[in-house]
Amino acid sequence: MARIQTDRTPGVAVLHRRLVLLLALLVGPLALLLGPLLRLTTARAASARAEAEAKLVRRTWLPTARGRILDRKGRVLAQDRPSYDIAIDYRVLTGEWIDDRARRFARSLNRAQWAEWSPDQRQALVALVRPAYEAHWRSAWHELARLCGQSVDELDGRRRAIVDSVRARREAVLGARREVELAALRERGAQPTPEQLALVEKRIGGPISEEQSSHAVVERAPDSVALACLALEGGETMLEPLGGTSQDAVRLGGGEASRSNRADPADTIPGLAVRDAGDRDYPLDTVRVRLERSTLPSPARQPGAVDLSVDGVGAHVLGWMRSRVFAEDVGARAAALERLPGLAAEARVRTGDGVIDRGEYREGDRVGHVGVEGAMEATLRGLRGVRSTSVDTGEVRTIEARVGADVRLTLDAALQGRVQAIMSPDLGLAVTQVWHGAPNDLMPVGTALNGAAVVLDIDSGELLALVSTPALSRRALRDQPEMVFDDTLNLPLMNRPTERVYPPGSIVKPLILSWAAQRGAYRPGQTIDCTGHLLPEHADRLRCWIYKRGGGTHTAQLGHELTGPEGIMASCNIFFFTMGRRLGPAGIVEGYRVFGVGESWDLGAGVESRGLLGLASDERAAGVSMGDAIQMGIGQGPVAWTPLHAADAYATLARHGTRVRPSLIAGRRGADPAPVPLPAWAVDEAMRGLALAVNDSRGTGHHLVIDGKREPVFNAPGVSIWGKTGTAAARRAVATPDGEGPEGPVVVDMDHSWFVVLVGREGDRPRYAVSVVMEYAGSGGKVSGPIINQIVHALIAEGYL
Repeated sequence: MARIQTDRTPGVAVLHRRLVLLLALLVGPLALLLGPLLRLTTARAASARAEAEAKLVRRTWLPTARGRILDRKGRVLAQDRPSYDIAIDYRVLTGEWIDDRARRFARSLNRAQWAEWSPDQRQALVALVRPAYEAHWRSAWHELARLCGQSVDELDGRRRAIVDSVRARREAVLGARREVELAALRERGAQPTPEQLALVEKRIGGPISEEQSSHAVVERAPDSVALACLALEGGETMLEPLGGTSQDAVRLGGGEASRSNRADPADTIPGLAVRDAGDRDYPLDTVRVRLERSTLPSPARQPGAVDLSVDGVGAHVLGWMRSRVFAEDVGARAAALERLPGLAAEARVRTGDGVIDRGEYREGDRVGHVGVEGAMEATLRGLRGVRSTSVDTGEVRTIEARVGADVRLTLDAALQGRVQAIMSPDLGLAVTQVWHGAPNDLMPVGTALNGAAVVLDIDSGELLALVSTPALSRRALRDQPEMVFDDTLNLPLMNRPTERVYPPGSIVKPLILSWAAQRGAYRPGQTIDCTGHLLPEHADRLRCWIYKRGGGTHTAQLGHELTGPEGIMASCNIFFFTMGRRLGPAGIVEGYRVFGVGESWDLGAGVESRGLLGLASDERAAGVSMGDAIQMGIGQGPVAWTPLHAADAYATLARHGTRVRPSLIAGRRGADPAPVPLPAWAVDEAMRGLALAVNDSRGTGHHLVIDGKREPVFNAPGVSIWGKTGTAAARRAVATPDGEGPEGPVVVDMDHSWFVVLVGREGDRPRYAVSVVMEYAGSGGKVSGPIINQIVHALIAEGYL
């Protein structure tokens, strides 16, 4: 029989291929699982290594200082006055730190058995190690007293006072929390059960913020004390809580303390923190200003000068500081750093344990609240230094602190002080006077008037003075804040030149004339008849001011119909009602917009109002009717602007139609100059009208009448002045308790007083625009005129004219 042989080689090869395929199928998913695990393990190893290295580095923050605020001539308006508080953590002050550390160390000795031990066993070990922590606490307290130059009794007295205050605060907070919880239970209509009351007590019993923070035991410490404490802040001392205790005494249930865990590192002075408590100093906040009285209106005129003390020079512009940090401060700083990438890079420093922010807000930090202090916070705020000490090698690395950058303003502090003195009630111009012609029962003679003034350099757009009255006294803000914050009638916190809007009244008339010419609504040489009232069939509506006074008209007064310059000189309402009607809603709204209404300036000094224009968001006419357009021709109706808008618009006119955005921060680039398409002949007519208004005896800004005699409004020698008065209808002011609730009695019911001028040296072109508004004061010429005259004298005294 023949033998049959079988070749097994092909079968084995197939089997090998199948094994390889099976292995690949197993290894592939396993690799997918192991890859992330390996990366995670590597990352965790790196993180653990960084964390371990961080524990070997002791970091100490080095204090910095805030940048200064300077005026245009380098005078210091705000600066830091270095000072430091020596603070201790509240749990250290109460002694709770001793028990916390003793318990933590005792648990570390017998961690595995701790959960199985009885309370008595645990307490026995805590009691065994506690004396070492108490001794260290007392020793550190004595050392702190020595460093601070105080007796232990003095320091203890301060400690007890802090603890008593916090405990009283805790009772008050818990009482308030309890009342809220019980009120919620009562609303459900059921009598609270003992179980519910117990739950309430549990819910309200959490710590209050004062129990979780440090408190100053020494305030305003001398530099030598602060530096000595800084050297110890973050330092460590090795304690040996077990001392010579026998190993058997430590076991107490099976645990055993090795040599490696018998020592415990503790702060050299537990809970120590050196906090920046420096005051913000405003060297020129109070100044004495000498003003000549020989140029005042005759009832206030006296020979010689008067020295006036002025408080709060520039306070509304500069702002002030607060010591509480809010969440929005952090967000505002982050947004500012996005605009300042260089500063952001300098603030964020990479260390062994990550990136630290040297400018981050920490407990006790001061923050710019309003004004330049608030708006320029990121620039003014300094960057802390960092001293890193390696525990194992002793190597010290230091990043020095960087003082905040200075901010230079365009304001002139001396001019600002002079203008504030001029607008002080003490001089006699910013109070109701007999020559104003409008004292009444609500505002008798001598009543203080509030207002605002702006002085602007026409060529550069730089602001030389921004004054708001009543003045903001830093003393009152510090000592009697309720009198400042609760004054809802006088609003002393408001920076009126940029925040408060007023109907512009007749000061817009030269602007309306030039814009009407641009739109073809007024032509060269055109005249308009002042008929006393715009509507022939309605003699009681849309009247000229001269008609309201005695039934006359400007046409009759002048003997002919009015040209554009004469319309401005006489402030004829009929002329400018006509301009408003010809322009119509769209044209009048556009005119106000091209002169800046609806825009702010990003000055860097806090809140800015854009002004009000129209009644709706319609981009073309803003909800303005034809009747509104007619009223807006004389600066009434649905339009309002700030004193800065007024000075800015007049400066645009003086530049023959070029807008330069006003600036307050020196060197801060704003928008490029923008042309306003005004016909040159129309600007010339507007300027002639402004010159006539203050230099022609028929002009509304030419003279005062006192005791039947004329006195010039302006009496400064060697200057040329163009200007316009305005008397703007104002909503009456009423008393409202606490700023809320129903209206009370009428407090003030008069018009706002405006005067805006352009001024230069005699025979020269205009160099400065000055706007003044006095609230509820009446006539522009009679009230604001003498004030603006004194501002012209101030410009001469400070060398500008």
